[in-house]
Amino acid sequence: MKEFNINLFNSKFKQKKVAIILGFYDGYKFINNQLQSIFDQTHKNFIIFVTDDNSKDKFSLEKLNINEINKKKIRIGFRNKNIGYAQNFLKALVSIDGYFDYYAFSDQDDIWHREKLEKAINSLEKYPHNQANLYGSRTELIGESEKTKLGKSIKFKKSPSFQNALTQNIFGGNTMVFNRSAFDLICSANINQDLIAHDWFCYQIISGAGGNIYYDKNIYLKYRQHNNNLIGSNVSLKDKWLRFCKVASGNFKIQNDHNLKSIINNQNLLIKSNRKTLNNFVKARNSSLLKRIFYFAKSGVYRQTLIGNIALFIGILIKKA
Repeated sequence: MKEFNINLFNSKFKQKKVAIILGFYDGYKFINNQLQSIFDQTHKNFIIFVTDDNSKDKFSLEKLNINEINKKKIRIGFRNKNIGYAQNFLKALVSIDGYFDYYAFSDQDDIWHREKLEKAINSLEKYPHNQANLYGSRTELIGESEKTKLGKSIKFKKSPSFQNALTQNIFGGNTMVFNRSAFDLICSANINQDLIAHDWFCYQIISGAGGNIYYDKNIYLKYRQHNNNLIGSNVSLKDKWLRFCKVASGNFKIQNDHNLKSIINNQNLLIKSNRKTLNNFVKARNSSLLKRIFYFAKSGVYRQTLIGNIALFIGILIKKA
């Protein structure tokens, strides 16, 4: 009887249907390897939705080395004008028809480990399906050649939360997998606004709505770093120093302005405690000095590292956060 239950679970697990949203923009150089790594997944029940963000060199299956069986797993959409990667991903996501149990984002130039989807789904299956659940993980950094090893993304120690999501994204969209309830939540949100990044928005809105966030400290993806990357890894000492300089220059404040505006426009989706957090953080950015410190402490907003928290606190003090 015990063995039967295990087999029944494995059978239901394999039936979980996944929609993979792949944003494309003039990305032929590496996309064959990316797609092949998806086709090689141990979890086979998926459809890939490729959305071309008005590339100069339009996406075409005929230009790729894909067999006829795998071609049937791909759906293609084209935009009449370039709307940027954040909107391209989110609008492609909310336009998906049909029922899927899970959803994942994919870049056009990474390489997935074979068990990436399986590990993510297995982690998310631990949570109730009627709650919004989001999975993300660390990444291995590679150069234009897969053989060029550049390190690994930071292993964060603090728990993910809305208080963290307000000022920091801890995992890239290329690692994200989320369930149907999270998809429904995102579809109900106002995404027609100036967003910093699709993945950061998902972390904020899902955590803000009281969803479950699973941060996997393991690595199931090779994240390619090259000149065409829209967003890099930010793990070196130089990157940390540049982030600190962003506070002093006011760029960090501009970034937070965009994020807070998008969350305020969706605050109806937040649970009560997180609406209070949002309100206190807004007051911490706009009040007199002593009140800024008071409301910042009351908000509980934090970043994952000591340097990050110092920079955030200084930013609050000098109104640059």
